[in-house]
Amino acid sequence: MTEHSKIELGVYLNLFPVDVLQDLVKVMVTDRSQYQNLQLLRDELKTNKVQVYADNDKIYGYGDDSITLKEKGFNVIEICLYNTPYLTGRMILEGFLERLRQDNYEVIERKGRCEVFNWNEINFTRDGNVKVFRGFDLRSIFLLNHNNNKLIFGLVVDVTYALRDKTDQHLNFHVIRHKFGNKTLLEVRQIQGDLIPTGINTEVARQRLLEHILPFVKRFSRFSLPCNLDVNLHHEPIRVVLGGDRL
Repeated sequence: MTEHSKIELGVYLNLFPVDVLQDLVKVMVTDRSQYQNLQLLRDELKTNKVQVYADNDKIYGYGDDSITLKEKGFNVIEICLYNTPYLTGRMILEGFLERLRQDNYEVIERKGRCEVFNWNEINFTRDGNVKVFRGFDLRSIFLLNHNNNKLIFGLVVDVTYALRDKTDQHLNFHVIRHKFGNKTLLEVRQIQGDLIPTGINTEVARQRLLEHILPFVKRFSRFSLPCNLDVNLHHEPIRVVLGGDRL
């Protein structure tokens, strides 16, 4: 067993807590009523290192160039990130993604989550017809710990795959079977870990956690939020205690 797989036995969520200090941080803020179409504002800010996020009746601005928002009617305030959990969750995801970009990961935004791939990390089927890229599906979350009535911030990390042909056209299982045959499809599924030579891999979820997710999280466990606050991502996921108290 490798060093990164030394975790206690049990049932785990792919949820990794993020330690967020309760220090006050400076952000920009304006009333939501000032910008009914937030996308137009984001388009105007594309050339600057500044991001905006709407939460209830407020729009928050942050980033290296956030002071430029003064020209658009924003004011500087200090907030505790535990009092704005949706904003904090957004900052956690944005800060983590920025750290990944520094290591050549491409970010693909989906609704409510993001997928990241390092296109240099690749596997080929033996016939050379299919390229298999392993990436990660990411989203931020916060939960209430009912034991102490405090929030837990975290990142949900799952493994995802992208399939391409020799010309980098997108593939799926149906197309692979039709164009290259069932043998190539079975090999793709073995590369992904869904299958083993004897059949279905019933340990695929645990293997992905131990062999891919844990090393990935450990590698990027320290990063900065876009409000210039350093945070730590726990190396181990939350463990589910059956029959115990809720989080």
